[in-house]
Amino acid sequence: MTSFRLCALFHACVRWGCLLWVLMGVASVAQAQQPTVLNDHQGSFRLEGSVYFLNDDEGRRSMDDIIKLPRARFTPAATSRSLPLHDGNAIWLRLSLVRDAGSSAPWTLSIPLPYLDYAALYQPDGKGGWSKQAAGDTLAVDSWSRPSLYPEFQLEVPASSSYDVYLELRNFKPTLMPLLLAIETRRDSQRELEHLLLGGLFGALVMLVGVCGIHYLQSRAADDGWYTAYAAGMCVIVSCMTGLSGLWLWPQSPAWSNYTHLSMPILGLSSTLLFVRHIASLDAGFPKLSQAVYAVAGMGVPLALLGIAADRALTDVFNAVYLAVSPALLLIATIQTWRRGHQVGLWLTIAYAPLGLVSVYIGMQMLQSLPAWWQSRYLMVAAVALSVPLLQQALHIRARERREAQERAKALPTQDALTGLLTRSLFDAQVDLAIKRARQRKEPSAIVMVEVVNYSYLRESYGDAVAEQCLLRAAVKLHRVLRDVDPAGRVDTARFGLVLDGVASRQELTERMVRLIASGLIPLPALRPEVTLQFHISCALLTEVVADKRTILQELADMLQGMSPRTRRPIRFLEPAPTMPTSLQSAEGSPSERPGLAAQSKP
Repeated sequence: MTSFRLCALFHACVRWGCLLWVLMGVASVAQAQQPTVLNDHQGSFRLEGSVYFLNDDEGRRSMDDIIKLPRARFTPAATSRSLPLHDGNAIWLRLSLVRDAGSSAPWTLSIPLPYLDYAALYQPDGKGGWSKQAAGDTLAVDSWSRPSLYPEFQLEVPASSSYDVYLELRNFKPTLMPLLLAIETRRDSQRELEHLLLGGLFGALVMLVGVCGIHYLQSRAADDGWYTAYAAGMCVIVSCMTGLSGLWLWPQSPAWSNYTHLSMPILGLSSTLLFVRHIASLDAGFPKLSQAVYAVAGMGVPLALLGIAADRALTDVFNAVYLAVSPALLLIATIQTWRRGHQVGLWLTIAYAPLGLVSVYIGMQMLQSLPAWWQSRYLMVAAVALSVPLLQQALHIRARERREAQERAKALPTQDALTGLLTRSLFDAQVDLAIKRARQRKEPSAIVMVEVVNYSYLRESYGDAVAEQCLLRAAVKLHRVLRDVDPAGRVDTARFGLVLDGVASRQELTERMVRLIASGLIPLPALRPEVTLQFHISCALLTEVVADKRTILQELADMLQGMSPRTRRPIRFLEPAPTMPTSLQSAEGSPSERPGLAAQSKP
């Protein structure tokens, strides 16, 4: 008995549920059948809710055939879902429109999809026939009823009663169909703003290409030339994705416009992979990743050409997989470069993280794994436009690093490998020039020799690595008391020589050397235990000493050698050579040696 009651209760719930579902369906259909009210105060809006559509499987029906069909053949479909379009069929939409009382402004209907193959609007012409406005990617833009970035039509809605218009749509794949309604004045403002933003973006990219071209003509560097070509390609890609190319570049070539919507993003992504591979120097750090990037980039060319020979629906699937996989590989390459500590990796990651995420999202949309969102192409355009100048910054950083490496390589014969100071032979030449200037032009200069006294102790206590780092820190501290024009060299293992032009007094030189000694007593950062540098300094003022270029450095070295490690006078000067005054007799000679006096002494 209990089981019988449960079964009866279950059947009753099922009947009530079915009845409720039917009532909800009837209510939704009744709501969907309500005409769309056009109110001038509303300005512009997107058609939401449901639209009635008819699937023409063979795509051969004309407007006369459609109007003869019963209205029940049109079934409701949510505007948030993609229409079942494919090669060979056509979708017919029936839109019921009615003007609000007191509204008289002209209205427009636009479909913001530059890649839509074909769209035609049919509305009564008032003579028993139907007027037709056609647009789409398979038609020359010059032949459109309203040439624009994407299909756009003029609505002629009477003020008397409800008004039905029919929209014929064709495309090679299922597509979300956004239908935007706007009064003529509002649509003109939107179009002007859209053209202004896209024109400004496109103009900025063109100016960037021009600047890069001028820079290439000046430098003749291969990287600058390839980047100029890359930036120009990105300009074409942006124009194709936004519809600017069909409107401005090739308005009379529908076949090329239709083909570039599929091929250009693939070629752009392929060239981006190659460019990042070169800038990030993946061959040196990640050889296997470099090979993978090179292989995936090479697949872009045959995929771009596949749309010529193969079915577009099949080509779209391959393109979707490529758009979903390649950006992930691109981000892996940039992040790995960043993790190695290269500054260029940071800029590449910032440049291509948005582009990679948007590309993956669009690829998943094309595979119908994610819900369609027609505004995603604007995100792609913004990501591409952002990546181009950031890539130029990364290129400049890489070029500067390579130029610095080349300069260091050229400077190896003239600079000490550890400290970057002059070698002994070149420093000797600078000492000779200073002595020559002091003798001929009386220019004041000082020649200084600095020794790290505790170098041997540091080496024995902490090893060669710490000792070499201490020498490098000592060279850094030397630059704090030097001007840019003052030469400095490494004359021995732990000894450095300085030539200070313009120093004429001991007090001035002593003050600078005291700062050097004080900086050495500050513990070196990042070294544990704390390590300090003890400097001994010997100086020679060329205004006091008549220096010999062959012996001056040896005399300064001997003075350092004679200092005690714990001396309280770490700064010492070469004293002028003592000169004894000659006697008057020796200077003038004896009376007998003076002929004039001898002659006067004779009677």
